[in-house]
Amino acid sequence: MSPSEIKKLISTSLLSVRQALRGKLSRVNASSAVMKVQAEGLRGEPFNDTPYLQHPGFRSVPLGGNQITIVPQHGKSANSVVVAMSNGAAFVADLAPGEVAIFNEVDGVANSVVLRNGKIAEITCDVLKIKATTLVEIDTPKVNMTHALNVAEKTTTASFSSTSTAAGANHFAGAVKSDGDVVAGNISLQNHKTTGVVHGTELSDGPQ
Repeated sequence: MSPSEIKKLISTSLLSVRQALRGKLSRVNASSAVMKVQAEGLRGEPFNDTPYLQHPGFRSVPLGGNQITIVPQHGKSANSVVVAMSNGAAFVADLAPGEVAIFNEVDGVANSVVLRNGKIAEITCDVLKIKATTLVEIDTPKVNMTHALNVAEKTTTASFSSTSTAAGANHFAGAVKSDGDVVAGNISLQNHKTTGVVHGTELSDGPQ
């Protein structure tokens, strides 16, 4: 058998084996450990209850209409699996080479986590919930907040320094206790002197 005949025989054999193909996602069944999808190939071939393989530790339920890649295992359509998807309508556009984004297909960039170059992590959302049953630990020299901080229970600090530039910004509904002195303006609570001292039930002048 000549080399050309061998090549023709191999090509003919390969034509009988299904190759990877593209398709369009219709819907997803996410009730099982491995998701099953309903989709169709670009030529209209149906794929029902086809497993959708994802990376361990990551799970997403894609929307219908996504472009998908279908791999018929052993060349058989009945043994197909979906290995990749792409949503051309929702994506984070302003990514530089090397940057990574995780986002919700419904909300897009408005609900996303972006790992920027330069060791910057950006979280964008309306509500951020962190559930830690034991501890949340932040090791940083500085925390900046642009708006209010509400704490339901007590706070403990090893060293506390507070500066407010807004008049009437601090209000305490309960008692305030201090082991050290309290200074209001230039007047010490422990060491101030009272002017115009009088006897009996009359009032003295203000402190200084």
